[in-house]
Amino acid sequence: MLLGGCISAPPEPGQRIAAPGDCLRKVEIAQLDAALQRCNAVVAALPNEPQPRNDRALLHSLAGNNAAACRDSFAAAALLKRQGSKRPDAVLVEEIQLRQRSCQRLAQRRPITTPPATGAPSPAAPAAATP
Repeated sequence: MLLGGCISAPPEPGQRIAAPGDCLRKVEIAQLDAALQRCNAVVAALPNEPQPRNDRALLHSLAGNNAAACRDSFAAAALLKRQGSKRPDAVLVEEIQLRQRSCQRLAQRRPITTPPATGAPSPAAPAAATP
């Protein structure tokens, strides 16, 4: 008698299992919808990993969907907390915290960036070349 539970089927020959960093592989800005679809599959395959949610937050942000980006940022932070004693990558933690702060500023309707300092060169007019 063979007993089985809810397990994923093994990958097809030539295919590999999704990895946490797969969301941002081969992303082209002109094809953000396709990148989001691929990332959705990675998130579905790795529901307990914070990195795919963080990466999808970036893709949503690039697509101009700040609400979805913030939902993923907060979900990634919650997943980090659930990891307990597992030490997460310090860069990933910093990225998630940065995105959360941006989301909090958006919720308060405060600008994410500060205006240029007075006297700063304008991006439209480059500084004069020195002889």
